Amino acid sequence: MAARYLSDNIGSWTALRARRDPQRTALVCGEQRISYARLERNAGRVAGALREAGVKPGRRVATALKNRVEFVELLFGTARAGAIFVPLNFRLSSEEVAYALADSGAELVVVQADTAAAVTAALELLEGEPPALISVDGPDAGYAAWRDAALPLDPHPVRPEDPVSIVYTSGTTGAPKGAVLSHGGVLANVENYLADWDLRRDDATVVVNPIFHVVLYILSVPLLYKGGKVVLMEDFDPAAAVRLAEAEEITVWFAIPTAWQMMLATPEAERLDASRLRFVGSGGAACPQSLMDRFAELGLEYRQGYGLSETTSSATTMGPGDQRRKPGSIGRPFFHVEARIVDEEGRALRPGETGEIQLRGRNLCAGYWRKPKETAEAFDPEGWFATGDVGRADEEGFIWIVDRKKDLIISGGENISSIEVEAAVLSHPRVAEAAVVALPHERWGETPCAVLTTSDGDDLDPADLIAHCRQRIAHYKCPTVVVTVAELPKTATGKVAKAQVRELVADRTAQ
Repeated sequence: MAARYLSDNIGSWTALRARRDPQRTALVCGEQRISYARLERNAGRVAGALREAGVKPGRRVATALKNRVEFVELLFGTARAGAIFVPLNFRLSSEEVAYALADSGAELVVVQADTAAAVTAALELLEGEPPALISVDGPDAGYAAWRDAALPLDPHPVRPEDPVSIVYTSGTTGAPKGAVLSHGGVLANVENYLADWDLRRDDATVVVNPIFHVVLYILSVPLLYKGGKVVLMEDFDPAAAVRLAEAEEITVWFAIPTAWQMMLATPEAERLDASRLRFVGSGGAACPQSLMDRFAELGLEYRQGYGLSETTSSATTMGPGDQRRKPGSIGRPFFHVEARIVDEEGRALRPGETGEIQLRGRNLCAGYWRKPKETAEAFDPEGWFATGDVGRADEEGFIWIVDRKKDLIISGGENISSIEVEAAVLSHPRVAEAAVVALPHERWGETPCAVLTTSDGDDLDPADLIAHCRQRIAHYKCPTVVVTVAELPKTATGKVAKAQVRELVADRTAQ
């Protein structure tokens, strides 16, 4: 068994960086400017407070926070204590939050005033002893006092393969799965960005998308490792984001395409200093050509990434000039990532042939939390991960996605499981059968469309169905388009033919 080392714990990074750059700014959020020395102090005390609260190594600590300084403190503090960090999507319904809390077995949840109600409602749905609740703000604020009353804790020794975080996926095969990220995997992910995106100590970024996703590991964590500056925007405002980027002299910037479209549509975008902004990047959804053209007009170098929760963020990347040479490609694997295209039997295919995209590397997750069957289905004995995406590669290793096997809908950078939405639609008393597919959307990239039959044969009021779904799943997952049909197209075996459903919807919506 491999030895355990303090330096393998990502929670040691705040201490190591504070020794080198104590007064450099690590985090900016609103009026807060947090130095590396202050971040180290707070992370160490969070670790101590967790230990005093009885949270032992390997136990889980959840958060329902927006982009705040406390989120970052808890990430490093939880890791430092040897515990496992579970960031929750604060936009989920109380039922969905309850599932994640029960599945992870979290012993403590840190919330803020904006998210407390949903978490409190979720706690009422749990069986047994609920986790403790601490708020960072509002009338019930107690986080700062809880943290500052504790003595700092030294990093708990870990192995690279030990878990550091559980990030819940969108549940493309039903219930969400918790991707278990490891200390070594997070480090490998950082190394990928340092190698291929050339991150520097004097770089700064502004984060406009929620960091409860693996977007946290795209620029934020790598820059904190390197000694850069991370500016957190708690609530996204397109014009304010551009002004903030200018004021904080941002040099590298990542956002989902929808956010970029909104920001670049503001008058403030004309003032972006391309001579200081070394590059911009996007991921989470396909980048429209019009957006890439806009980057070019502003003189901004554009980089794209493709990845999943299971890859601790991105797995492939487009370098400078690649967009023009390889239009439509998601790029080549990052420095420490391998990729291949395989057929149904798992045999590697030649360039140009279409099959499933598989990935392998130290940045990949260790599997799914408490789901050995799903883990075995996704990861083969040699460590190859089946992404569920169908694609092809050329002789240089550039990959193009052809289709999604899992019928995942990506709306505004959020992964939405069609199966999960279908379950909500089918729970309506008048719905007999349903299929949910993606429709193109000018702002969000894609939006869920529900195609259904009713038990009485009459059309269903779209507003009625949408209101019904909003009681069961997060609002952004709910269908925005509802089509009632006499019969859903089926395959020879009686399954709904999703390809024909998409064609049907395209014909209907084009009229």
